[in-house]
Order: sequence, then structure tokens, then C-alpha cells
Amino acid sequence: MFRAKLWANELDYRRTVLKVVLCIIIFAGSIFVVNNWLNGFKVYALIELAVVLFSVGLLAIHKKTPNLTLWSSLFLFAVYTVILIGIFTVAFKAALYTWLFLIPVLSYLLLGITLGNLFTCVYVITGVVALCKALFSDSSEIPLISVVNISLCLSAIWALSYTYESKRASMVKRLQQMASLDPLTGLHNRLLLDSSFEMLCESLPEQHQTMSMLLIDLDHFKKVNDKYGHDIGDKVLIEVARLINETRRLNDWAFRLGGEEFCMLIPDTSEQQAQNIAERIRLAIEKDIMIKNEDLTISVSIGVSHWPEDGQTLNQIYKLADERLYRAKETGRNKVIAR
Repeated sequence: MFRAKLWANELDYRRTVLKVVLCIIIFAGSIFVVNNWLNGFKVYALIELAVVLFSVGLLAIHKKTPNLTLWSSLFLFAVYTVILIGIFTVAFKAALYTWLFLIPVLSYLLLGITLGNLFTCVYVITGVVALCKALFSDSSEIPLISVVNISLCLSAIWALSYTYESKRASMVKRLQQMASLDPLTGLHNRLLLDSSFEMLCESLPEQHQTMSMLLIDLDHFKKVNDKYGHDIGDKVLIEVARLINETRRLNDWAFRLGGEEFCMLIPDTSEQQAQNIAERIRLAIEKDIMIKNEDLTISVSIGVSHWPEDGQTLNQIYKLADERLYRAKETGRNKVIAR
């Protein structure tokens, strides 16, 4: 299932972090290129120069690229590889190993938990192998306290980075669910309708670019609230939402728009198929519902519209489905009108 555009802010967060990191790498990398060139490490300086130029190019496209995770992965691969080359090719210097501390921080900030774990494990373990190699070499003059300090700091930063990102991702996911779900019925809410419609339109294959909208409204629901109270009314809404969920297909989207009004987006359907689905929903709801020993007779009226035949935008097909819904209400209720 795709991610709706409603959550583009999560990508904006990573774009901002990437921009800051790129600026730092470009500045620091330029200094290292000059320093290593002047000190005779010309091959290494050229490798660093390539990373700096790559960073400049990425800085130019990072705001608009749809492949942010891919580019971030390539960028981190280049930066981490340069760090490891430096560690493996020069004599032990504690300052070089401090660059390993960046690996867990950048990995989790730019790639999230799953890819962040992968990059951190691969490159931190490789760095630790280099440290052990330097420690146990025949000519080793490495102070043991330096190894202990590097290991402890690296472990602490890894643990803190993982904890921060896992808690942040969990909080974002929880906030997304709270923002996109109707708390009473568990269906998607109106906030997600627009972005879901756009994403469905973009994701449909060219040969199946059709979609239907069903607007579903409970008949005489105000009488239920007036006679039995809002507590019973809420339970009716929950039961209707459950029946809609049970009747819809796996790739259909169901929403509660507010009050007693529900909506469905049904991709890849003909007009007749959409009408048949609407009729199944009407029949599923048209029955007596027993709630707290109260036997309630519930029915719905449904208006159906079709994209792109009835309009190119969400507002156009929503308006037409709404008109057909009210025609169903005016002509007796408990019916489906699709034309």
C-alpha cells in the first residue's frame, strides 16, 4: 500500500538533514582534499574530491528528487568508504577513528531504522576490525586507553542514535494514525481523502485508469439519535463501518467523512461493477441491528460517480456523487443511484 502525500513532511525532514550534512561534507571535504594533496596523499585526495563533487551535485537536486532514499544511500556509501579507506591506509591515529562516530548518527537520521541498521552494522563493524588490526599488529604502539575510549564512545553513540530514531519513528507513526483515522469507526477520515485520491490516480496502470466514488449516507439517522441517544447512534455508526469494511474489496478505500456520511474510493471498476458493489453494501446494511437490546432498522442511500468519465478532479466527482446521493434521498431512500 502506498504512502499518501499527507505524510510528505517526513521526507521534508530527511531532505533538511541531508542538506545540512552535504554542506558540512563539502566544507570539511574541501579542507581535507587540499591537506592530503599537499602532504603527498594525492590518490586519496582525488577520492575525497570525487565525494565533494558528488555532494555538490546532490545538493543541487536533493529538494526535488523522488528517489531521496536511494541518493542518500549512495552518498553515505561514498562518505563511509572514504573514511574506511583512510583508516586502513594510514598509521593509527585516534582522530581518524572519531569519524566512525558519525556513522550511526547519519545512518539513522537519513535512512531510518531498517537501512540505518544495515549501514551502521556494516561500516561500524568494518571500522572496529580496522581498529583491532591496528591494535594487534606487530608494530602496534597504540595506547589501550585510546582503544577503550573509541569503543565506548562508538557504542554509546550507536545506542543513543538507535534509541532516538526508533522512538521518533514510533511517535511519527502514532501521530500519522491519529491524524488519518476516524477515532470512532477506525476508517480513514476526510483528511486523507484528497491525498488518497491523487495517489490512486497516479498509481493506476494506464489500461485500468478508472475509479468510482461511493457516497453513503444513513437514512433518518437523526431520528436514531433523538430516540435512543448519541451512545446508541455511535454504536450504529461503528456497526455500519464494520459492514462496509467486510463488504469492500481489499484494494478499496473506505472513509468516514463526518456525522453519518461515509465514502469509498474503488479503483479499476466499470460503472456496472461500482453499482454492484454499492448494491451489496446497501443490502448488507439493510437489516435489523441489535444494540443494547434495541432492535434498530437501518438503511442507507448511496450516490455513485466515476473517474474520469464524470470529472477529472476529486471535487468534480464528489459533487456529482453528492447530487446522486440526494436524488436517492428525495426519491424514497434506501437505494443506489449511479446515473
